[in-house]
Amino acid sequence: MKIRKIYHTVTTFLQPYKTNLLIIFLYGVIAIGLMGPMASSEIIFPHPDPQSHIGYVHQARLALEEGQFPLRVAPIENHGLRYPGFQFYSQIPYLFGALLYKFITPSNPYDAYKLVIWTSFLVGGLYIYRLSLWLIDSRIGAILSGVSYISAPYFLNNIHARGAFTEAIAQGILPVVLYYTIQCYATGKRRYLLMSSLSWFLLATTHIITFIYTTLAVGVLSFIVFFKTRKTEFKWSQLFPPLSAYGLGWLLAFYFLIPVVFMSGNLAVGQQVGGSNPFHSRWYTPLSTLISPTSLPPAPSETGFAPTYGLHPAVGWIFLAAWGVVIYYCYFFRRVPSKLQSTQPYLIGLLWVFLIALFATWSPIDFWKVLPRQLWVTQFTFRILTHVMWSGALLTGYAAVLIFRQRLDRRHLVIGILIIVIASRPWLPIPRSTATVTDLIKEPLFRYSGALDYLYRTPITTLYGGAELPLLPQDWLPGYATWDVFVNHPLLLDAEFRYPLWQDNEKPILHLQGEVDINNIKGTASLEIQSDGRPFDTVPLTSRTLNWAIPFDKAPVFGKDFGLKFVLKGSTNDDQMLKIRVNRLSFEGMSPEHMVVPVFVTNSNCSQQGISTFCEITVNQDAQIIQLPILYYPQMLRVLVDDQSVQYFPVNHRDYNLVGLNLKPGIHKIHVTFHGLAWTNWISCLAWLYFTFISITLFVRNKLNIEA
Repeated sequence: MKIRKIYHTVTTFLQPYKTNLLIIFLYGVIAIGLMGPMASSEIIFPHPDPQSHIGYVHQARLALEEGQFPLRVAPIENHGLRYPGFQFYSQIPYLFGALLYKFITPSNPYDAYKLVIWTSFLVGGLYIYRLSLWLIDSRIGAILSGVSYISAPYFLNNIHARGAFTEAIAQGILPVVLYYTIQCYATGKRRYLLMSSLSWFLLATTHIITFIYTTLAVGVLSFIVFFKTRKTEFKWSQLFPPLSAYGLGWLLAFYFLIPVVFMSGNLAVGQQVGGSNPFHSRWYTPLSTLISPTSLPPAPSETGFAPTYGLHPAVGWIFLAAWGVVIYYCYFFRRVPSKLQSTQPYLIGLLWVFLIALFATWSPIDFWKVLPRQLWVTQFTFRILTHVMWSGALLTGYAAVLIFRQRLDRRHLVIGILIIVIASRPWLPIPRSTATVTDLIKEPLFRYSGALDYLYRTPITTLYGGAELPLLPQDWLPGYATWDVFVNHPLLLDAEFRYPLWQDNEKPILHLQGEVDINNIKGTASLEIQSDGRPFDTVPLTSRTLNWAIPFDKAPVFGKDFGLKFVLKGSTNDDQMLKIRVNRLSFEGMSPEHMVVPVFVTNSNCSQQGISTFCEITVNQDAQIIQLPILYYPQMLRVLVDDQSVQYFPVNHRDYNLVGLNLKPGIHKIHVTFHGLAWTNWISCLAWLYFTFISITLFVRNKLNIEA
């Protein structure tokens, strides 16, 4: 009897939510099916990006366990140098993944990764459904809208072909942004304002590119709605709530967004912004591929796949058909049902957002060159398909109502779901992989550009002795092609690198130690060093080990800096550039104020305690610059020496900068914490206090039955 009573109580409580729970269940089941290529919990999907993101999830858990909140630095990336991947790239997906990994799937980060993706499917579909229901007042049409969104080709491409984890999560958050922003505009209620600002915050801290372009897409939709209603029901006061919500969302995410805005120019990935016109990536999205009814690469290949396995961006015929149906009924048939009259401005707006996004993706003309360079951050035009997705999904609901009018029933729902899901089948690639979760846990690193994109790289302004010199140009772009160069630090031949000049009282000696690919040398060969294009020393390459000390005070220089260049004299068996793996390339013989105690010495005297690094370093008269095992970022670190706050500066270490300190001889205790930009943290903190206060106030008023 007691069990029956509990059952009755629970069912009575859930009765008002029965329909919504069934819809959530439906989307959850469909999402599981769409994740079929990731069915294994041990074998990871075959591309590098998923492995990188799973490494992020693993390190996010480590960051949480050491006390980071919000997440900022990856504890073990780049040899434990406190790499701020979370500060500059993304936070929310990895925070959620870390929590799931810690409490739900404690032995498998891949399962946590998949649960985050499944949640993105579920949330995205649910909020497209809610918005569509508000627009068309048809539950069946709205359900089909949600199904079409989570089955969109580009959504599946991001999850399976690209492994674009954070972008896929952003595609789940985007419908939440749309729903609450439109409700905020339509009703002006404070609870919608708060939820809208929270959703903008979540999107901003998940994927900045999606955040930027969603801002533009919502702006286009808003302009068209304003244009269509300006002479009837529009009131200027309606703009205040959504604009306030957007502004509050910015303030909540201020601690994350502003460092990205201010520092992107000096981050490695920043070289891509403003330097890579998205128009040149349009080869990936020819019109024939975009409107193909099946998954096809943009050009023939030996394997039948695009350079990225399975990445075949397309609109999908469900969305194309929906757009065509709505165009026909709105502009030719001219018989829109009366129930859609009130939301017809949104319908027109969706048609234009769809068309503009499709045009920008296809880009038959280079309109990008007249846009601000900041918008080039999208890099690939296929990313704009996200806005074809949500506008197309909402148009799908409109199309269902326009075709079947009031006759929509469960038969249409079942058949519609089958058609939509079957139409998405070509974008579910067959997985092929041997990478395992077990191997990844042993070395959970980002690898490739994930470990390089957010390094702070600035030109060397002071020539330090003992600090290893960079061997990549300042305009170097991270990526697969340069990964080996970055990790193995090979000597780049026939390329000139410019360095600042030494002081008059210094007699620098350049030390080059490395390993030569001696088996690839044809006959005899030697390595020549040049300064400003003039040779002044040479060494024969006769053994695998290279150990060369080069007196540099007599090198020919002309100006305030000099160009250093190594040239191979001889040839190789494969006619390719000779590889010399550099173990050390640094100057000695500098004055004490320019001599560095290098990181390989200081590292053994440092330890990590929670979110802070503690070091105890002895400084002598010969070298007064300390190079700490912490990546350099201006104004984002709190450095205490003997309990006193001190200024720090960049000291080059290979192709990035580490924290440098100028200390007097003696024993010093050093305490370093990465905290981001302090002033932005305060602004975000105040915004969150305001958000919390208003939320509590609304909750109390609601409990007291006071109209909010």
